[in-house]
Amino acid sequence: MKNQLVRFLPWDTNHFGYRIGRANIHCLDEESYQLLKDSCKKVEIDCLYFLADASDQASILELQRHGFIFVDIRSTLELKVPGPPTPQSNGDAIIRSSSVGDLETLAAIARDSFMSTRFYTDPFLNNEKASTMYQIWLTKSVTTDYADRVVVAEVNRKSVGFVTCHLDRVSSEGKIGLVALARSAQGKGLSQTMVLYALEWFLDQGMKSVSVITQGHNIAAQRLYQRCGFLTRSTELWFHKWFRNMP
Repeated sequence: MKNQLVRFLPWDTNHFGYRIGRANIHCLDEESYQLLKDSCKKVEIDCLYFLADASDQASILELQRHGFIFVDIRSTLELKVPGPPTPQSNGDAIIRSSSVGDLETLAAIARDSFMSTRFYTDPFLNNEKASTMYQIWLTKSVTTDYADRVVVAEVNRKSVGFVTCHLDRVSSEGKIGLVALARSAQGKGLSQTMVLYALEWFLDQGMKSVSVITQGHNIAAQRLYQRCGFLTRSTELWFHKWFRNMP
């Protein structure tokens, strides 16, 4: 379904059980809000995602005035060539590509690792479905071409963490999707080891830069990427607008 101002999101709609769309604009005033509202009405949108620049105070005030819920800070970090530090060994850990045999363990890690994202912050989205969404994301990354590679950390013959990697060969930009580590394996530097190995692979694939998106309040994740050589590229704010009358 095509619309100039609103992009209908069939996957989100089917998964959460509401008709969900995303605004194709990033600035808002009274006139554009009315047009956006009319567009949502035409395609029967229940929930609209809106991504605004964090420095656009006028749009942020307009979003709040019209009942948009602030749900997340989106920080995009980027690393340019010549690249990251050389990956170092990490004790008994093995860093390798994923296999189908990792799925059960990695899916459990994915389920519990992203509870600070906007899908949990929005009070009208089901937390159980949000957890399932990340399991599906990880499963698709391992079993289909949704991800170009999934880097896995293995300790004592058990997979304990992963990084999903995506290639944009048109722009020569690599993108890190999900990064997660089992609680039992945290505090040992494994997240950094996985990310550095992923970066080495991106550079081997000819990428000129690598980007990653995380929550602005996730200080641990930001420090991880900074240690790996990333710098902040942009900061944006996620808002959700519910047009359906919610309980």
